[in-house]
Amino acid sequence: MALASAWLVNAQNSVDGDSYHPHAAFAFVRTGERTPTLRNDTQRLTALGANQMYTLGQNFRTRYISGDKPNTLGVQHIAGMSADILNNDQVWVQTRKAPYLVSSAQAFMQGLYPPHGIANGTGHVTDILTDGTSIDYPLNGYQYANIQVASPADPDSRYISGDLDCPAAQKAALMYFTTDEFEQTRTANKELYQSLKLDWFEGHMNAFNLDYINALEIADYMSYQYTHNSTVHDMFVNDTQYTGVYDKLRYLADEEAWHLYGNTSSSDTDADNQAIGGKTLAASILSSFSLRIANPKNILEIAPPAYPLMFYFGEQDAMMSLISLMMLDSKSPHFKSIPPYASAMVFELFSRGSSAAFPSDASDLWVRFSFHNGTDSTAEQLTQYPMFNNGPSTADVPWPEFENMFGKIAMKSIAEWCNSCSSPSIFCSGVEGGDTMNVASGMQEKGKKKDGISAVVGGAIGAIVALVVAGLFFALTMLLGGIRFRRVQRIESTNKTSPFGGFKGSAKLASDPDLSLSGNGALPAKGAVEASKGHERVGSWELAQKQSGKDANDASPRSSFDAIDAVATGRPVQAHEGV
Repeated sequence: MALASAWLVNAQNSVDGDSYHPHAAFAFVRTGERTPTLRNDTQRLTALGANQMYTLGQNFRTRYISGDKPNTLGVQHIAGMSADILNNDQVWVQTRKAPYLVSSAQAFMQGLYPPHGIANGTGHVTDILTDGTSIDYPLNGYQYANIQVASPADPDSRYISGDLDCPAAQKAALMYFTTDEFEQTRTANKELYQSLKLDWFEGHMNAFNLDYINALEIADYMSYQYTHNSTVHDMFVNDTQYTGVYDKLRYLADEEAWHLYGNTSSSDTDADNQAIGGKTLAASILSSFSLRIANPKNILEIAPPAYPLMFYFGEQDAMMSLISLMMLDSKSPHFKSIPPYASAMVFELFSRGSSAAFPSDASDLWVRFSFHNGTDSTAEQLTQYPMFNNGPSTADVPWPEFENMFGKIAMKSIAEWCNSCSSPSIFCSGVEGGDTMNVASGMQEKGKKKDGISAVVGGAIGAIVALVVAGLFFALTMLLGGIRFRRVQRIESTNKTSPFGGFKGSAKLASDPDLSLSGNGALPAKGAVEASKGHERVGSWELAQKQSGKDANDASPRSSFDAIDAVATGRPVQAHEGV
């Protein structure tokens, strides 16, 4: 089965006439192709990944900004958008502090607003100097987008990856590795993993770790090698010993990812911690549209401003978590698969009727959800899907109903996130119950009016106060107790402890846990991968739709994903537009 057809079950192409008037769009975009997580160096966006994101940016430009030729996303322009010159007050771009994600956002924006000969990053024409000389921006008018990059110490990063620094979500995810289902799958596929050649991993994997517990990391590496290493590609394609192995590896990665990020629970409780990645993303979507409704003309004096276009760039964890919260898998089991690179979840706020004006009554607004498959270059329209188990005839949801449904799954505040996660994040020490999470602090800071202090400032104040108190106590102890310091000879140990701790140490695979588990068992002991790094893998999934057993139809048919690494269509990124 072709990949494109895998996402068309219970869906419909979003073809609308003059009665469809979009007023805002929110897209959560998965990164373009990047280097494997197991490699020692910093992950980076590949040239293929840059082209994927550039082409996706072009297609979003055609749909919302300028152009009349449908190209995978269709044409539905948002009134008032600057056509050629980037206006950073109209587009909000958010990601977290990871070089390949920042590069993905940059490549995407190159396609959304390509170089313009008289443009700059604020929407004004070329500068004229006092001597009458005109000067343009470098690279033939390259347009500089404002990209908001949130570090782990910034609460805005939780919109991209809500389970970051969330021990409760991580522990919930690890529970899958204690289940009988995991052990059965692991045992059944032991020979499959042991058949893989170690040299395919270029020294980043040992034989002991060729195991289903590392299904995500293994599939991630093999996907990269399949695309970039002709020897590995030819072995999978031409060697009868490996017939079907590549598809099987991706299928098993889908299965493990759904248990870690989706709505399958192995816990006795019905806690919502496992869905935090989707809940924080839902909060951002809901608040973004709420701001747009409150400030439809995007008057900058109103704090915070409202953006017609919002693009968030992240990974599959938040996407799969929100997919499960929206119960999309109930309509198609293919939603239990890892979204391909350059895929996008798209939400549109729109109105119907003969008038294109923004409705004065919010009840006249609707919300539509569509999914763009990153490997499908044949469709001419976005593919629409019903949310929350609605039927095809009710795929478009009235704003009041959407607000109610998303309000039930969205994380309400930073304080709620901190408490639910038992998070050690620095900003958690300074937040109170009233600190809302529904508005990104970066958006708040752009407004002229602002009440109270942000979570980052509050956390910093709390940390500083704690340090001052500790310092005073220590100084008093020295004064009264006569404590003195002396230099001691440092003894080098042959058994050094890694400086990296937490869920993912410097010598662990992303699937190797270091959280203790109680109740129904401990994880099997795992060997270390020499000098491996990568990003944390944490768990988040919805518990509202638990199933006591596993239906055969629930399995992710990854064999249909026969083009996951296909090169995106469109012209290649030019030299002056490189990331």
